[in-house]
Amino acid sequence: MRPFPPEDEADFAPFFPEEVLARGLAYAQEGRVRRVFRVGERLLGEVQGSAPLPYRVEVGPGLSGRCGCPYPGFPCKHAAALLYAYLERRPGDLEAHLKALSPEEAKRLLLRLSRVPEVAFLLKEILAPEEAFREGLRRLRQAFRLGGGEEAAKALLLRLEEVGREEVEALLGTLLEAPFDPEPYLKEALKRYQALSPRPSFLLGLYLRHPSEALGEAFLRAAEGAPEEALSLLKGQDPSGLKRALRAELLFRLGREEEALLALKEGLEGVEDYLLLVGRLLRLGRLEEALFYAEEARDWFGKDPRLLPLLDLLVAHRGRVEDHRARFSLKPNLEDYLALKAKLGKAFAEERPALLRRVRDPALLAQIYLLEEDWKALDRLLQRASPEDYPALAEALASRLPEEALRLYREAAFRLAAAGGRARYREVAALLQRASRLDPKAAQAMALALVQAYPRRRALREALDPLLGKAS
Repeated sequence: MRPFPPEDEADFAPFFPEEVLARGLAYAQEGRVRRVFRVGERLLGEVQGSAPLPYRVEVGPGLSGRCGCPYPGFPCKHAAALLYAYLERRPGDLEAHLKALSPEEAKRLLLRLSRVPEVAFLLKEILAPEEAFREGLRRLRQAFRLGGGEEAAKALLLRLEEVGREEVEALLGTLLEAPFDPEPYLKEALKRYQALSPRPSFLLGLYLRHPSEALGEAFLRAAEGAPEEALSLLKGQDPSGLKRALRAELLFRLGREEEALLALKEGLEGVEDYLLLVGRLLRLGRLEEALFYAEEARDWFGKDPRLLPLLDLLVAHRGRVEDHRARFSLKPNLEDYLALKAKLGKAFAEERPALLRRVRDPALLAQIYLLEEDWKALDRLLQRASPEDYPALAEALASRLPEEALRLYREAAFRLAAAGGRARYREVAALLQRASRLDPKAAQAMALALVQAYPRRRALREALDPLLGKAS
Protein backbone atom coordinates (compact mmCIF):
# COMPACT_ATOMS: atom_id res chain seq x y z
CA MET A 1 0.00 0.00 0.00
CA ARG A 2 1.33 3.44 -0.89
CA PRO A 3 1.46 6.41 1.52
CA PHE A 4 -1.84 7.41 3.03
CA PRO A 5 -3.97 9.46 2.48
CA PRO A 6 -3.87 8.65 -1.26
CA GLU A 7 -2.64 11.08 -3.86
CA ASP A 8 -4.55 9.52 -6.74
CA GLU A 9 -6.82 6.59 -7.57
CA ALA A 10 -3.91 4.25 -8.29
CA ASP A 11 -2.90 4.40 -4.63
CA PHE A 12 -5.97 2.42 -3.49
CA ALA A 13 -7.89 1.03 -6.50
CA PRO A 14 -5.83 -2.19 -6.89
CA PHE A 15 -6.73 -3.22 -3.34
CA PHE A 16 -10.51 -3.22 -3.86
CA PRO A 17 -12.62 -5.87 -5.55
CA GLU A 18 -13.55 -4.46 -8.96
CA GLU A 19 -17.31 -4.42 -8.31
CA VAL A 20 -16.93 -2.78 -4.88
CA LEU A 21 -14.67 -0.08 -6.33
CA ALA A 22 -17.11 0.66 -9.17
CA ARG A 23 -20.03 1.03 -6.79
CA GLY A 24 -17.99 3.28 -4.52
CA LEU A 25 -17.13 5.55 -7.45
CA ALA A 26 -20.80 5.71 -8.40
CA TYR A 27 -21.71 6.70 -4.84
CA ALA A 28 -19.11 9.48 -4.88
CA GLN A 29 -20.33 10.77 -8.26
CA GLU A 30 -23.93 10.75 -7.01
CA GLY A 31 -22.95 13.02 -4.12
CA ARG A 32 -23.66 10.43 -1.42
CA VAL A 33 -20.54 11.38 0.58
CA ARG A 34 -21.94 13.90 3.06
CA ARG A 35 -18.76 14.86 4.90
CA VAL A 36 -15.02 14.16 4.61
CA PHE A 37 -12.39 14.87 7.27
CA ARG A 38 -8.70 14.21 7.42
CA VAL A 39 -7.07 13.68 10.83
CA GLY A 40 -3.43 12.85 10.28
CA GLU A 41 -3.31 9.55 8.44
CA ARG A 42 -7.01 8.83 8.96
CA LEU A 43 -9.94 9.78 6.77
CA LEU A 44 -13.38 10.03 8.35
CA GLY A 45 -16.74 10.78 6.84
CA GLU A 46 -20.41 9.98 6.36
CA VAL A 47 -21.75 8.19 3.30
CA GLN A 48 -25.44 7.84 2.51
CA GLY A 49 -26.22 4.22 1.78
CA SER A 50 -29.49 2.31 1.57
CA ALA A 51 -30.35 2.95 5.24
CA PRO A 52 -32.19 6.14 6.32
CA LEU A 53 -29.15 7.44 8.22
CA PRO A 54 -25.71 7.78 6.59
CA TYR A 55 -22.98 5.32 7.48
CA ARG A 56 -19.94 6.54 9.39
CA VAL A 57 -16.73 5.48 7.70
CA GLU A 58 -13.11 5.56 8.83
CA VAL A 59 -10.18 4.58 6.58
CA GLY A 60 -6.49 4.52 7.43
CA PRO A 61 -3.15 3.21 6.15
CA GLY A 62 -3.30 -0.21 4.54
CA LEU A 63 -7.04 0.33 3.98
CA SER A 64 -7.65 -0.49 7.64
CA GLY A 65 -10.78 0.96 9.15
CA ARG A 66 -14.44 0.41 9.76
CA CYS A 67 -17.89 1.23 8.46
CA GLY A 68 -21.33 1.07 10.03
CA CYS A 69 -22.80 -0.80 7.07
CA PRO A 70 -23.72 -4.52 7.20
CA TYR A 71 -21.17 -5.53 4.52
CA PRO A 72 -19.21 -8.46 6.02
CA GLY A 73 -15.78 -7.32 4.87
CA PHE A 74 -13.71 -4.15 4.76
CA PRO A 75 -13.05 -2.04 2.72
CA CYS A 76 -16.59 -1.69 1.46
CA LYS A 77 -18.15 0.52 -1.25
CA HIS A 78 -18.68 3.30 1.31
CA ALA A 79 -14.94 3.31 2.05
CA ALA A 80 -14.25 3.53 -1.69
CA ALA A 81 -16.70 6.42 -2.00
CA LEU A 82 -14.97 8.26 0.86
CA LEU A 83 -11.57 7.85 -0.82
CA TYR A 84 -12.88 9.19 -4.14
CA ALA A 85 -14.51 12.13 -2.35
CA TYR A 86 -11.23 12.88 -0.57
CA LEU A 87 -9.39 13.03 -3.91
CA GLU A 88 -11.98 15.46 -5.22
CA ARG A 89 -12.26 17.76 -2.17
CA ARG A 90 -8.78 17.52 -0.58
CA PRO A 91 -9.85 18.75 2.89
CA GLY A 92 -7.19 20.18 5.18
CA ASP A 93 -5.61 18.12 7.93
CA LEU A 94 -7.54 18.67 11.16
CA GLU A 95 -4.64 17.25 13.17
CA ALA A 96 -2.38 20.14 12.14
CA HIS A 97 -4.95 22.66 13.37
CA LEU A 98 -5.32 20.86 16.70
CA LYS A 99 -1.58 20.69 17.27
CA ALA A 100 -1.33 24.42 16.69
CA LEU A 101 -3.66 25.18 19.63
CA SER A 102 -2.24 26.51 22.88
CA PRO A 103 -3.22 24.68 26.13
CA GLU A 104 -5.75 27.38 26.99
CA GLU A 105 -7.24 27.29 23.49
CA ALA A 106 -7.44 23.50 23.61
CA LYS A 107 -9.20 23.64 26.99
CA ARG A 108 -11.74 26.19 25.75
CA LEU A 109 -12.36 24.09 22.65
CA LEU A 110 -13.01 20.95 24.71
CA LEU A 111 -15.43 22.83 26.97
CA ARG A 112 -17.34 24.10 23.94
CA LEU A 113 -17.38 20.65 22.36
CA SER A 114 -18.62 19.05 25.57
CA ARG A 115 -21.94 20.84 25.01
CA VAL A 116 -22.53 18.59 21.99
CA PRO A 117 -24.09 15.36 23.36
CA GLU A 118 -22.22 12.99 21.05
CA VAL A 119 -18.89 14.63 21.83
CA ALA A 120 -19.67 14.64 25.55
CA PHE A 121 -20.22 10.87 25.42
CA LEU A 122 -16.86 10.37 23.70
CA LEU A 123 -15.06 12.64 26.16
CA LYS A 124 -16.52 10.71 29.06
CA GLU A 125 -15.30 7.42 27.58
CA ILE A 126 -11.81 8.90 27.37
CA LEU A 127 -11.67 10.80 30.67
CA ALA A 128 -13.80 8.47 32.86
CA PRO A 129 -13.67 5.07 31.13
CA GLU A 130 -14.88 3.00 34.10
CA GLU A 131 -17.98 5.13 34.65
CA ALA A 132 -18.72 5.21 30.90
CA PHE A 133 -18.30 1.43 30.78
CA ARG A 134 -20.80 0.92 33.60
CA GLU A 135 -23.30 3.09 31.75
CA GLY A 136 -22.70 0.92 28.70
CA LEU A 137 -23.49 -2.14 30.81
CA ARG A 138 -26.82 -0.64 31.85
CA ARG A 139 -27.68 -0.04 28.21
CA LEU A 140 -26.61 -3.60 27.40
CA ARG A 141 -28.98 -5.04 30.03
CA GLN A 142 -31.82 -2.95 28.62
CA ALA A 143 -31.04 -4.22 25.11
CA PHE A 144 -31.05 -7.80 26.42
CA ARG A 145 -34.50 -7.32 27.92
CA LEU A 146 -35.71 -6.18 24.49
CA GLY A 147 -34.25 -9.27 22.80
CA GLY A 148 -31.16 -7.63 21.25
CA GLY A 149 -27.81 -6.37 22.47
CA GLU A 150 -25.21 -7.89 20.15
CA GLU A 151 -23.99 -4.53 18.84
CA ALA A 152 -23.86 -3.09 22.35
CA ALA A 153 -21.86 -6.13 23.51
CA LYS A 154 -19.38 -5.71 20.65
CA ALA A 155 -18.94 -2.03 21.54
CA LEU A 156 -18.10 -2.89 25.16
CA LEU A 157 -15.61 -5.55 24.08
CA LEU A 158 -13.70 -2.88 22.15
CA ARG A 159 -13.29 -0.87 25.36
CA LEU A 160 -12.08 -3.66 27.66
CA GLU A 161 -8.46 -2.49 27.63
CA GLU A 162 -9.56 0.79 29.25
CA VAL A 163 -11.17 -0.74 32.35
CA GLY A 164 -10.24 -2.90 35.32
CA ARG A 165 -11.18 -6.24 36.83
CA GLU A 166 -14.41 -5.04 38.45
CA GLU A 167 -15.83 -3.79 35.15
CA VAL A 168 -14.77 -6.91 33.25
CA GLU A 169 -16.41 -9.12 35.88
CA ALA A 170 -19.59 -7.07 35.57
CA LEU A 171 -19.56 -7.59 31.79
CA LEU A 172 -18.99 -11.34 32.13
CA GLY A 173 -21.90 -11.66 34.53
CA THR A 174 -24.14 -9.58 32.29
CA LEU A 175 -23.32 -11.63 29.20
CA LEU A 176 -24.90 -14.67 30.85
CA GLU A 177 -28.25 -12.87 30.56
CA ALA A 178 -27.94 -12.51 26.77
CA PRO A 179 -30.90 -13.67 24.64
CA PHE A 180 -28.37 -15.08 22.13
CA ASP A 181 -25.39 -17.44 22.40
CA PRO A 182 -22.88 -15.50 24.55
CA GLU A 183 -19.94 -17.86 23.98
CA PRO A 184 -18.02 -15.75 21.39
CA TYR A 185 -18.36 -12.66 23.59
CA LEU A 186 -17.37 -14.56 26.73
CA LYS A 187 -14.18 -15.78 25.04
CA GLU A 188 -13.14 -12.23 24.14
CA ALA A 189 -13.95 -10.84 27.60
CA LEU A 190 -12.11 -13.74 29.28
CA LYS A 191 -8.93 -12.93 27.34
CA ARG A 192 -8.87 -9.53 29.06
CA TYR A 193 -9.89 -11.00 32.42
CA GLN A 194 -6.98 -13.46 32.42
CA ALA A 195 -4.61 -10.48 32.47
CA LEU A 196 -6.28 -8.93 35.54
CA SER A 197 -5.48 -11.42 38.36
CA PRO A 198 -8.64 -13.49 37.81
CA ARG A 199 -10.53 -14.81 40.84
CA PRO A 200 -11.22 -18.59 40.70
CA SER A 201 -14.29 -18.19 42.94
CA PHE A 202 -15.85 -15.71 40.54
CA LEU A 203 -15.14 -17.88 37.50
CA LEU A 204 -16.53 -20.97 39.21
CA GLY A 205 -19.74 -19.11 40.02
CA LEU A 206 -20.14 -18.15 36.36
CA TYR A 207 -19.38 -21.69 35.20
CA LEU A 208 -21.99 -23.22 37.50
CA ARG A 209 -24.56 -20.77 36.06
CA HIS A 210 -23.45 -21.31 32.47
CA PRO A 211 -21.22 -24.41 32.04
CA SER A 212 -19.51 -23.38 28.83
CA GLU A 213 -16.14 -24.60 27.58
CA ALA A 214 -14.67 -21.09 27.68
CA LEU A 215 -15.61 -20.50 31.33
CA GLY A 216 -14.43 -23.96 32.39
CA GLU A 217 -11.05 -23.44 30.75
CA ALA A 218 -10.74 -19.96 32.27
CA PHE A 219 -11.40 -21.37 35.74
CA LEU A 220 -8.83 -24.14 35.28
CA ARG A 221 -6.17 -21.69 34.10
CA ALA A 222 -6.81 -19.46 37.09
CA ALA A 223 -6.90 -22.50 39.40
CA GLU A 224 -3.44 -23.64 38.32
CA GLY A 225 -2.09 -20.49 39.96
CA ALA A 226 -3.87 -21.21 43.26
CA PRO A 227 -4.60 -24.96 43.21
CA GLU A 228 -5.41 -25.52 46.88
CA GLU A 229 -7.85 -22.62 46.96
CA ALA A 230 -9.50 -23.93 43.79
CA LEU A 231 -9.72 -27.52 45.08
CA SER A 232 -11.35 -26.21 48.24
CA LEU A 233 -13.92 -24.35 46.15
CA LEU A 234 -14.75 -27.58 44.32
CA LYS A 235 -15.83 -29.40 47.46
CA GLY A 236 -19.36 -29.49 48.84
CA GLN A 237 -22.74 -30.05 47.23
CA ASP A 238 -22.55 -30.89 43.54
CA PRO A 239 -25.90 -32.17 42.21
CA SER A 240 -24.96 -31.42 38.61
CA GLY A 241 -21.54 -33.10 38.77
CA LEU A 242 -19.89 -29.99 37.30
CA LYS A 243 -17.57 -29.46 40.25
CA ARG A 244 -16.44 -33.08 40.19
CA ALA A 245 -15.50 -32.91 36.51
CA LEU A 246 -13.54 -29.68 37.08
CA ARG A 247 -11.82 -31.15 40.13
CA ALA A 248 -10.71 -34.21 38.17
CA GLU A 249 -9.42 -32.12 35.28
CA LEU A 250 -7.52 -29.82 37.62
CA LEU A 251 -5.93 -32.76 39.42
CA PHE A 252 -4.83 -34.22 36.09
CA ARG A 253 -3.25 -30.91 35.13
CA LEU A 254 -1.45 -30.82 38.47
CA GLY A 255 -0.05 -34.32 37.82
CA ARG A 256 -2.09 -35.93 40.62
CA GLU A 257 -3.45 -38.73 38.43
CA GLU A 258 -4.63 -41.18 41.09
CA GLU A 259 -6.62 -38.50 42.90
CA ALA A 260 -8.12 -37.40 39.60
CA LEU A 261 -9.14 -40.93 38.66
CA LEU A 262 -10.64 -41.46 42.10
CA ALA A 263 -12.74 -38.32 41.63
CA LEU A 264 -14.01 -39.64 38.30
CA LYS A 265 -14.77 -43.10 39.69
CA GLU A 266 -16.69 -41.70 42.64
CA GLY A 267 -18.98 -39.83 40.27
CA LEU A 268 -19.92 -42.62 37.87
CA GLU A 269 -23.63 -42.07 37.32
CA GLY A 270 -24.29 -41.72 33.60
CA VAL A 271 -22.88 -42.64 30.20
CA GLU A 272 -20.92 -39.39 29.89
CA ASP A 273 -19.16 -40.13 33.19
CA TYR A 274 -18.03 -43.51 31.88
CA LEU A 275 -16.91 -42.04 28.57
CA LEU A 276 -14.77 -39.49 30.39
CA LEU A 277 -13.21 -42.06 32.72
CA VAL A 278 -12.48 -44.62 29.99
CA GLY A 279 -10.97 -41.93 27.77
CA ARG A 280 -8.65 -40.85 30.58
CA LEU A 281 -7.62 -44.42 31.35
CA LEU A 282 -6.77 -45.03 27.71
CA ARG A 283 -4.64 -41.89 27.55
CA LEU A 284 -2.77 -43.15 30.59
CA GLY A 285 -2.18 -46.54 28.90
CA ARG A 286 -4.35 -48.46 31.39
CA LEU A 287 -6.19 -50.58 28.84
CA GLU A 288 -7.44 -53.40 31.11
CA GLU A 289 -8.92 -50.93 33.57
CA ALA A 290 -10.54 -49.02 30.69
CA LEU A 291 -12.08 -52.26 29.40
CA PHE A 292 -13.42 -53.07 32.86
CA TYR A 293 -15.31 -49.78 33.07
CA ALA A 294 -16.43 -49.98 29.44
CA GLU A 295 -17.95 -53.39 30.22
CA GLU A 296 -19.61 -52.00 33.34
CA ALA A 297 -21.13 -49.19 31.29
CA ARG A 298 -22.37 -51.71 28.72
CA ASP A 299 -24.13 -53.69 31.43
CA TRP A 300 -25.71 -50.60 32.97
CA PHE A 301 -26.64 -48.61 29.87
CA GLY A 302 -26.69 -51.16 27.05
CA LYS A 303 -29.42 -49.40 25.04
CA ASP A 304 -27.92 -45.90 25.09
CA PRO A 305 -26.49 -44.95 21.65
CA ARG A 306 -23.78 -42.84 23.33
CA LEU A 307 -22.17 -46.15 24.33
CA LEU A 308 -20.97 -46.90 20.80
CA PRO A 309 -17.35 -45.70 21.36
CA LEU A 310 -17.09 -47.98 24.41
CA LEU A 311 -18.61 -50.91 22.52
CA ASP A 312 -16.15 -50.33 19.67
CA LEU A 313 -13.37 -50.53 22.25
CA LEU A 314 -14.72 -53.79 23.71
CA VAL A 315 -15.18 -55.38 20.30
CA ALA A 316 -11.67 -54.36 19.20
CA HIS A 317 -9.93 -55.74 22.31
CA ARG A 318 -12.19 -58.55 23.53
CA GLY A 319 -14.81 -59.32 20.94
CA ARG A 320 -17.06 -61.33 23.21
CA VAL A 321 -20.56 -62.36 22.13
CA GLU A 322 -22.18 -59.84 24.47
CA ASP A 323 -20.02 -57.03 23.03
CA HIS A 324 -21.03 -57.80 19.44
CA ARG A 325 -24.65 -58.26 20.46
CA ALA A 326 -24.78 -54.93 22.31
CA ARG A 327 -23.19 -53.05 19.42
CA PHE A 328 -25.42 -54.70 16.82
CA SER A 329 -28.52 -53.79 18.85
CA LEU A 330 -27.49 -50.10 18.78
CA LYS A 331 -26.10 -49.99 15.24
CA PRO A 332 -26.75 -53.08 13.11
CA ASN A 333 -23.79 -53.89 10.89
CA LEU A 334 -22.41 -56.79 8.89
CA GLU A 335 -19.25 -57.23 11.01
CA ASP A 336 -21.16 -57.94 14.22
CA TYR A 337 -23.73 -60.11 12.44
CA LEU A 338 -21.02 -62.34 11.00
CA ALA A 339 -19.10 -62.39 14.30
CA LEU A 340 -22.21 -63.52 16.18
CA LYS A 341 -22.87 -66.16 13.55
CA ALA A 342 -19.34 -67.52 13.94
CA LYS A 343 -19.22 -67.37 17.74
CA LEU A 344 -22.72 -68.70 18.48
CA GLY A 345 -22.51 -71.66 16.11
CA LYS A 346 -25.70 -73.69 16.11
CA ALA A 347 -27.32 -71.35 18.64
CA PHE A 348 -27.21 -68.57 16.06
CA ALA A 349 -30.27 -69.95 14.22
CA GLU A 350 -32.39 -69.23 17.28
CA GLU A 351 -31.09 -65.64 17.61
CA ARG A 352 -31.11 -64.79 13.89
CA PRO A 353 -34.79 -63.68 13.61
CA ALA A 354 -34.39 -61.21 16.48
CA LEU A 355 -31.21 -59.80 14.94
CA LEU A 356 -32.85 -59.33 11.53
CA ARG A 357 -35.81 -57.56 13.11
CA ARG A 358 -33.41 -54.91 14.40
CA VAL A 359 -32.14 -54.11 10.89
CA ARG A 360 -33.87 -51.11 9.33
CA ASP A 361 -31.42 -50.61 6.46
CA PRO A 362 -32.59 -52.50 3.34
CA ALA A 363 -29.08 -52.45 1.89
CA LEU A 364 -27.69 -54.22 4.96
CA LEU A 365 -30.47 -56.80 4.80
CA ALA A 366 -29.65 -57.36 1.14
CA GLN A 367 -25.98 -57.96 2.01
CA ILE A 368 -26.96 -60.47 4.68
CA TYR A 369 -29.37 -62.36 2.39
CA LEU A 370 -26.75 -62.46 -0.37
CA LEU A 371 -24.08 -63.88 1.95
CA GLU A 372 -26.52 -66.49 3.23
CA GLU A 373 -27.99 -67.04 -0.26
CA ASP A 374 -31.46 -66.57 1.15
CA TRP A 375 -32.99 -65.83 -2.27
CA LYS A 376 -36.61 -65.91 -1.14
CA ALA A 377 -35.99 -63.34 1.59
CA LEU A 378 -34.03 -61.19 -0.85
CA ASP A 379 -36.87 -61.34 -3.39
CA ARG A 380 -39.40 -60.30 -0.74
CA LEU A 381 -37.12 -57.43 0.30
CA LEU A 382 -36.83 -56.12 -3.27
CA GLN A 383 -40.56 -56.33 -3.81
CA ARG A 384 -41.27 -54.29 -0.67
CA ALA A 385 -38.42 -51.81 -1.12
CA SER A 386 -39.16 -48.11 -1.43
CA PRO A 387 -37.82 -46.36 -4.57
CA GLU A 388 -35.73 -44.12 -2.28
CA ASP A 389 -33.78 -47.23 -1.29
CA TYR A 390 -33.03 -48.38 -4.84
CA PRO A 391 -29.57 -46.76 -5.15
CA ALA A 392 -28.29 -48.26 -1.89
CA LEU A 393 -29.78 -51.65 -2.77
CA ALA A 394 -28.17 -51.53 -6.19
CA GLU A 395 -24.79 -50.88 -4.60
CA ALA A 396 -25.28 -53.87 -2.30
CA LEU A 397 -26.30 -56.17 -5.17
CA ALA A 398 -23.72 -54.98 -7.72
CA SER A 399 -21.09 -57.69 -7.23
CA ARG A 400 -23.43 -60.70 -7.08
CA LEU A 401 -26.49 -59.63 -9.07
CA PRO A 402 -25.35 -56.97 -11.56
CA GLU A 403 -28.46 -57.23 -13.75
CA GLU A 404 -30.76 -56.57 -10.80
CA ALA A 405 -28.50 -53.70 -9.71
CA LEU A 406 -28.77 -52.14 -13.20
CA ARG A 407 -32.54 -52.42 -13.04
CA LEU A 408 -32.63 -50.60 -9.72
CA TYR A 409 -30.28 -47.88 -10.99
CA ARG A 410 -32.51 -47.39 -14.03
CA GLU A 411 -35.73 -47.13 -12.02
CA ALA A 412 -34.14 -44.73 -9.52
CA ALA A 413 -32.75 -42.56 -12.34
CA PHE A 414 -36.08 -42.32 -14.17
CA ARG A 415 -37.90 -41.47 -10.95
CA LEU A 416 -35.49 -38.63 -10.19
CA ALA A 417 -35.56 -37.31 -13.74
CA ALA A 418 -39.35 -37.24 -13.69
CA ALA A 419 -39.26 -35.00 -10.60
CA GLY A 420 -37.11 -32.46 -12.49
CA GLY A 421 -34.59 -29.89 -11.28
CA ARG A 422 -30.86 -29.44 -11.77
CA ALA A 423 -29.99 -30.98 -8.40
CA ARG A 424 -31.94 -34.13 -9.24
CA TYR A 425 -30.37 -34.27 -12.70
CA ARG A 426 -26.94 -34.28 -11.05
CA GLU A 427 -28.12 -37.19 -8.88
CA VAL A 428 -29.30 -38.99 -12.04
CA ALA A 429 -25.87 -38.55 -13.62
CA ALA A 430 -24.18 -39.88 -10.46
CA LEU A 431 -26.42 -42.97 -10.44
CA LEU A 432 -25.68 -43.71 -14.09
CA GLN A 433 -21.96 -43.25 -13.48
CA ARG A 434 -22.21 -45.97 -10.85
CA ALA A 435 -24.19 -48.11 -13.28
CA SER A 436 -21.49 -47.61 -15.93
CA ARG A 437 -18.99 -49.39 -13.68
CA LEU A 438 -21.15 -52.50 -14.09
CA ASP A 439 -22.01 -52.10 -17.77
CA PRO A 440 -20.94 -48.95 -19.68
CA LYS A 441 -23.19 -49.71 -22.65
CA ALA A 442 -26.24 -50.28 -20.47
CA ALA A 443 -25.58 -47.01 -18.62
CA GLN A 444 -25.23 -45.15 -21.93
CA ALA A 445 -28.51 -46.66 -23.12
CA MET A 446 -30.22 -45.47 -19.92
CA ALA A 447 -28.88 -41.94 -20.48
CA LEU A 448 -30.08 -41.95 -24.09
CA ALA A 449 -33.51 -43.21 -23.06
CA LEU A 450 -33.80 -40.38 -20.53
CA VAL A 451 -32.96 -37.57 -22.95
CA GLN A 452 -35.37 -39.09 -25.47
CA ALA A 453 -38.10 -39.27 -22.82
CA TYR A 454 -37.53 -35.58 -21.92
CA PRO A 455 -36.25 -33.93 -25.11
CA ARG A 456 -36.94 -30.37 -23.92
CA ARG A 457 -35.00 -30.62 -20.69
CA ARG A 458 -31.68 -29.06 -21.65
CA ALA A 459 -30.29 -29.22 -18.12
CA LEU A 460 -30.86 -32.99 -18.05
CA ARG A 461 -28.98 -33.42 -21.30
CA GLU A 462 -26.10 -31.28 -20.02
CA ALA A 463 -25.84 -33.45 -16.90
CA LEU A 464 -25.82 -36.66 -18.98
CA ASP A 465 -23.53 -35.49 -21.81
CA PRO A 466 -20.42 -37.22 -20.37
CA LEU A 467 -22.33 -40.52 -20.41
CA LEU A 468 -23.89 -40.08 -23.82
CA GLY A 469 -20.61 -39.72 -25.68
CA LYS A 470 -20.94 -40.69 -29.35
CA ALA A 471 -24.50 -41.85 -28.83
CA SER A 472 -25.63 -38.21 -28.57
